[in-house]
Amino acid sequence: MTATSGAPVPVPVPMPVPMPVGVPVPVGVPVGVPSVRAAAGRRRPEVPPGGVLPRRRIAAVAAALAALLAGSAAAAPPDPLLASRLDARAAVRERPGMWIGASVARGERAVVVGSPRRLVAEIAALADRAGRTVTRVWGGYGGAVVLVPRTEEQAAVLTAPAKVDDLAAVATGGRVIVQPAAFARLSATGRMVVVTHELTHVATAGPPTVPMWLKEGFADYVGYLDSGLPVRTIAAELAADVAADGTTDEAADGTADGAADGTADGAADGTAGRAALNALPGPADFAARPAQAYEEAWLACRYIAARFGERRLVALYRATLREGIGPALREVLGLTADGLTREWRSYARERLARP
Repeated sequence: MTATSGAPVPVPVPMPVPMPVGVPVPVGVPVGVPSVRAAAGRRRPEVPPGGVLPRRRIAAVAAALAALLAGSAAAAPPDPLLASRLDARAAVRERPGMWIGASVARGERAVVVGSPRRLVAEIAALADRAGRTVTRVWGGYGGAVVLVPRTEEQAAVLTAPAKVDDLAAVATGGRVIVQPAAFARLSATGRMVVVTHELTHVATAGPPTVPMWLKEGFADYVGYLDSGLPVRTIAAELAADVAADGTTDEAADGTADGAADGTADGAADGTAGRAALNALPGPADFAARPAQAYEEAWLACRYIAARFGERRLVALYRATLREGIGPALREVLGLTADGLTREWRSYARERLARP
């Protein structure tokens, strides 16, 4: 038995009972347009008192999902999602009780496992569109596994030791974990951006030689590429900070030493609360001021693509995977870390000042 393309296949579980009806979720995301009503009328298996499921039922669900993910007969053509199917099966076996009543949807670019069924189908369709964008920019990759747990607590278990917090999704260990409550608050555009962003992380995974501004900025660059959103909408928090700060390029200059290679990110000197556009963002900035840090990183990659071309941006990322950011900047762009930071700062201020 195999999961059909794009259509989620529910795992049959005995003794279903109705789930509570969903309630409206308030708008609360930067790209928010109308709020999303939680899926209603879905069904889930009955859980005995204390929340403990009989081991036989857990084993039955694991076996059923494994069968759904097993693929076609040996005589069929090679499956481009073979590795993703095997990883999805492994994910289900790791925590079979979490996937009681789950559905499986297989698209062109991803295998999606989770609940509710409608959301699983939607994410599989989004992953197909997102995967085409990632492939157009980055090149081919081997597909992905997307896990859609029912609760934020389950998402936290799946992403550990990474933190899910208020994020709508997290890419970790080659898998994308959706945080259902935060994902539900996103507009249709926001969902597309998030799925594309996370699949970019899956495609570009490699040695930890890429500084955080390039890693997150490139994922946002690809994520927002087809969104049609203006700069000041995407970078609303940063635009507000720049307007309030009023620091000139000359006053901010001279503070960027090492910023592009991740050695002046505020982690060591306690400057995570620094002024906007003072330096390319590092880990401390993403922890202390995440919205502005993501926006600064996105504008850095957008600047590189605008000045040098998208292919050079991709070449910079690939070179950084091989040899680190310093040599990659010199080799691909002919810039030092300080030079890139000065040019990015000027570009970002000019773009954020536009109405």
